[in-house]
Parts: sequence; C-alpha cells; structure tokens
Amino acid sequence: MVGPVPEPLEDPPEPCFFEQPEHPGPPAVTSASATNATDRAAPRYNEAVLAPRFVIPAGVLRRSAVALVSFLSVLLPSLTTLALVCITRDAHANGRFPLAQAFETVPGSDGSTIYLRTTFGILVSRDAGGTWQWICERALGYDGSWDPPIAVARDGRLWVGLERGLVSTIDGGCAVETASDLDGEQVKDLTVDPKGETLWALTGAPEKAGAIWKRSASNGKWQRMGTMPANINPMTLEIAPSRPSRIYVTGQPYGTVRGWLWRSDDGGKTITGAANDLEHSGPFFIAAVDPKDPNRVLMRHLHTTGSTVLVTADAGKTFKEVLSMDSAMFGFAKSPDGATYFAGSGLAKDGIFRSTDRGEHFERISNHGVLCLHDAPASSGTRLFVCENPTTLGGPAIGLSRDRGANVTTIATFADIRGPIACSGGTDGGAADPDAGGGMCAAAWPEARVAILPRPPRPGDTVADAGPDAGPSEATAPRRSACGCKVVGNAENPLDHAWLTTGLLPLVLWGRARRRRGSRPAQRRRKANS
Repeated sequence: MVGPVPEPLEDPPEPCFFEQPEHPGPPAVTSASATNATDRAAPRYNEAVLAPRFVIPAGVLRRSAVALVSFLSVLLPSLTTLALVCITRDAHANGRFPLAQAFETVPGSDGSTIYLRTTFGILVSRDAGGTWQWICERALGYDGSWDPPIAVARDGRLWVGLERGLVSTIDGGCAVETASDLDGEQVKDLTVDPKGETLWALTGAPEKAGAIWKRSASNGKWQRMGTMPANINPMTLEIAPSRPSRIYVTGQPYGTVRGWLWRSDDGGKTITGAANDLEHSGPFFIAAVDPKDPNRVLMRHLHTTGSTVLVTADAGKTFKEVLSMDSAMFGFAKSPDGATYFAGSGLAKDGIFRSTDRGEHFERISNHGVLCLHDAPASSGTRLFVCENPTTLGGPAIGLSRDRGANVTTIATFADIRGPIACSGGTDGGAADPDAGGGMCAAAWPEARVAILPRPPRPGDTVADAGPDAGPSEATAPRRSACGCKVVGNAENPLDHAWLTTGLLPLVLWGRARRRRGSRPAQRRRKANS
C-alpha cells in the first residue's frame, strides 16, 4: 500500500486529454447543504462563443449527433480511465482519498463480526462496529487502485478477489491462503448462497473469457461451471435464494457501456441473455434477487444522466423503473427477508430511499449522502451500516442507523482505527507474527495513518481570521497531477460534485472497472483450495 512520494517533475507536465471542471466538493450532510447542492448551477458557457454563425441542415445535425454518440460510447471508458490514472505529485500512501466502500457480515450470525473494504485496505470489527483494526492491502495480495470484491462465508472466512487470483483468511489476515484453482483469473465478483456455505465467483478479462465458478462446501474445491459469451466484460453475479440453480450475471460487451442481464438455470453451465431497449446506456449492477421469486430481480442502472433501480419480474425479459435520481446511486441494501430495500445517493440532496413492499415503491427517508449501505443482522432491532461521504480528511467514515435509515449517527472515523490486527501465533508454525502480513502491515501503518488523518497547515495555506468579522478563507489553488490534469478523489480531496452527480462515471470506474496492476497472492502464502 505504501509507496514513495513521486519526485517533482523537472520538465513541464504533459497535458491530459481533458481536465475535470472545478467544483467546490460534495456538500456536508445537512439539509442546508442539500439546498446549496441543488442551487449549484452547471458550468456556464460564453454565449458569444455558442452563437451560430451559419445554419446547418437539421438532417446533417442529426446524423452528426448519432455518429458522435456512438463514438463517445466507445471512447468514454478510455478517457475516464485516463483521468483516474493521473495521480498527484504529493499523494500519500496509494494516492487515494480514504473512503469506506463495502460492508460484509457473517451469514446467519449475530452480526458482531464486520468486514469493511476501504480504499486503503480492509477493516475488521469483532464487536459490532465498536472498534476497528486494519488489514493492509499488500497482506492480502493487492495494492494501488484495485477494489477487490469480498465475501464472507458462514464459518467467518473472508474471501478476497484479486486481479490474478483469489485468497481467503479466517483470522483477519494472519494466515492467508490462495485458491490455486483460480490462479491467474481476474475475479470480478464474489457471492455466497443464503446459508453462506456455497461460494460463487465471476471471473473475466479482455484476454480471457468470463467464467462462473462454484466452491463446494463438501470438498472445498473450486469448479468452473461454465463460460460467458465471447467479448463480454462481466460485472456482477447473484444466486436466486429460492432456486440455487438459477444464476444471474450482468456485464456488457467490451468497448460499450450498455448493460446486459444473463441468466442460467443449470448452475452456470449454460447462460442466456438478450440486449435491452432501455432509453439510457449504462452498466447493470445486481442489487438483489427476491428470496421468494427467482424470476424477480432488482438492479442498479447507472447512466450518463443519473441512476435508476430497475425491477424485472420475468427473469430479464422486461424491466420496470421503480426509483430514479440524478446522482450516483452508490448504496443499496436489502433486509434478510427481502421485504425491505434501501438505496442511497452520494449526495445529501437525494439521500437515502427505502422500500417496504419488496422494491415496488421507494420513499425518501433521509438527506444523508452515502457511499454504501449494509443491512446487518442484530440480536435485537435493525442495524443499517453506512459508508459515510466525508468532505475532508478525518471526516465521518462509518455511520449506523437504528431506525431503518431515517437517522444516521457517525460511529467512527478512520482516526479511530486501532492499527493492524495482532496475531497470536506464527502462521507457519514458527515465531509469532506481529500482525497480519507477517509484519508487513505494522511497517506500513505509520505512513498509512498519516495519510488518513487531517494534515497540518502547509506553507502558503490561507487561514481565515477567527474573529467575528472574518470572511471566508481564500481557497488554495486546485492541485494538479503530474500529467497536468486536475485531480478527482485524490489523497486529500474527496469525490467532487461532478463525480457524485453523474451516475455512469463513478460507478463504472470506482465500483467495478479496476485498473489492472497485476495484483496477485503474495509470495508468503499457503496454497489451498479452501
């Protein structure tokens, strides 16, 4: 995770293909900020520049527009990826703003053990969120901007998908095992059956066809059940609780952003799907399969004008829109019985929505911006965990609602992390390891902690007078990357307003399309099929 700070460039930086517009950053989580976010106007263009100087026939304009849209649908993923590749010169740790991304709890448990994927590793709580400890990325075999899919089995084992393999740990990273059956496979998604006993994996890469894998609980072996159609970029995988042989997969052809939904009725051996005629192009993310009806699926649909929740009651033949927002829908959660669903935007102005009729209708219940949602089991009552959307380093990181999303209370910031997990015994039968990763995380923790905490003022920063007549401080100039473009979501700046208000851009790149950096299980591993 921890790397050297890039040296300043001696020559003037080369410009990127495009620059991100300047935005003031995401709003604070208050009703007033929601109003301010709504009032923020889109960038205004010089009317004189846009004034027509001559008339172009309407037919020519239409044909040109169609051609341009087709061209951009192919070019957009490449351009937006280039924007993310630009990293800041003074980036800390892995150069990413510290954010919480995804929760997982143990199926069938009381919810006391919680795993939380972040942009700088995985956090573990053994007391229902009261305290948190850290597993560094490199201890699990990845680093950089890879956001690994994670799943937790009934025995408490955490599974982590890599760009070239799959690893698991039962003790918080002290002993990490590789699943040799999936060596070299890029794991795109992981899921478990409702009992948490059978695991499923979805793999695929441009140079290797997508495939569906199943791990048997009886022998611990991974078996490739079937393959995806050629030239398909697989995205998400889910199993129908009431019919385990029914499997759903989403993805899209490489070079496009129009999502497809496929299904299998024989455990992944054969798979069928068809193109849809939805108005907007954008990827599909399976949100839930109805636990009582295997034909009924809820999906997040992210596109250039926002986000929607789609429901199909006929296994993908037709789709109905049940919720729409003009921002990025980062969060979605379901109750164990499938009766209640939650959807959340990264912006407070859209906030959290809830459905109490199995996803047929949603109502807005909170003006709280979120980056993920997770309905966790509890010994009494309900617990909705929230990945907070911080506006500054050191801001709220982990939230909890005990009233089904109506009110969210911050329960932790990243400053509350107690450090790497301490290991009680040697992973190879020898001396005790000091922490997860055989000391790797302990060595990385000091720099990682600096990266996730607020930084002290730097020379040149303008600090406003604290007196009663003090006006707003003069903002420092936006920092630029080594290639000359403004930075989005870097080590010190959170997701900006544009990132949160465009459904397609953040979710395609931040949620699933991970940069290929060759992560793989580290050398210090026990190879196993369990």
